[in-house]
Amino acid sequence: MKHLILAISLVSLLLMAGIVMAADDPNTKVIVVTYGGDMDHTPPLPFSNEPGRVMNDSMYTALAPVYVDDMIKTYGPVPVFTKDHGIVSRGILSGYSVEERDALYSKLDCVYKAMIPTFNSMYSYPKGPVISYGYDALGSIDVGIYEKSSVDKESLGGMYGVIASEAKKQGIENVPVVFHSELMPELDLGRTDVWRPVIGGVQTGTSTGAFTTGFAATVNGQMGFVTTGHAGGVGTPVYQPDLSYPISTIAISSDGVSSDSAWVSYSNCAGQIFESSSSQPSVYGWSDPSVGMNVYMSGITSGVSSGTVQKKDSAWNSHFQKMIDNQWYADYPAGGGDSGAPVYYLDSNGHIQLTGIHWGRTTSSIFSPISNVLSDLS
Repeated sequence: MKHLILAISLVSLLLMAGIVMAADDPNTKVIVVTYGGDMDHTPPLPFSNEPGRVMNDSMYTALAPVYVDDMIKTYGPVPVFTKDHGIVSRGILSGYSVEERDALYSKLDCVYKAMIPTFNSMYSYPKGPVISYGYDALGSIDVGIYEKSSVDKESLGGMYGVIASEAKKQGIENVPVVFHSELMPELDLGRTDVWRPVIGGVQTGTSTGAFTTGFAATVNGQMGFVTTGHAGGVGTPVYQPDLSYPISTIAISSDGVSSDSAWVSYSNCAGQIFESSSSQPSVYGWSDPSVGMNVYMSGITSGVSSGTVQKKDSAWNSHFQKMIDNQWYADYPAGGGDSGAPVYYLDSNGHIQLTGIHWGRTTSSIFSPISNVLSDLS
């Protein structure tokens, strides 16, 4: 009996961090590994801002590293933080009403636009050390200096002079400015690009066409990933993202026993789900669906779509030429090429919990529940 293990985080991270938890499910004889030991499957509570706040603390927290860890020099009333990012002073926005804040943003936008000709001709990379500049939500003009560049006080003074001059034209005296170190921006990948490691939600294909990867999984210690079973039978060559990049073959098929799923053996996979070019969060666990649950599907055609689980049915599958029992219907949008995509929900911590694999659609979308997938591929 082959044993299927959900691989829900980068293997190297798991080995180094030593923070995984394994739970044994006697019904499927499958060991599910969860990243960070997170077993909380409670849906998140609705988010609400603190009443009367112009800017909640989460924005200050998010930008604190710029003003503490990466700060080179500041001018004017910028926010002040402790070394561990506690808020000491809120800077120029302290005491501002919503209307005053928005008026400041409008002025800062004018300053930014006026800076562009001079900064692009004199200071911007590769002529100079600046790789980003503009204004932030805390009311400061921010200038990112490439971390591998050196910048002297004279250069900083020259840049500040340009900014201060334009700010005065907008009626801003003593304009807040933060110069900070910044990494060179990395170019983000899309769903149809080459992904190494392979993650869930990106384009894969066989000679029959393109489909979507579901999630990383191992069988007897061999890494691979789960996707749709109607991509082909055992031995079918698999490509990522297209025919120019062959990676492996389908090693196990569900044969439509209780799911439309397959497992592809491939050593370079990671337990993450593509949601956008800048966001590929880790999978934290799994749980079967229930009627009324809000779920997400991340496919190559529809992107991340969401909907509500409507019913549990037996459904005819034309590839396997049979009725497959215990399948689930939901109203998330889906299209051709989305087959194989992960279906999941977010727990109370905002973490991904897998709940199935998408495979078809009628007036609603159809997916196989995760326990059926694990059982069929074991």
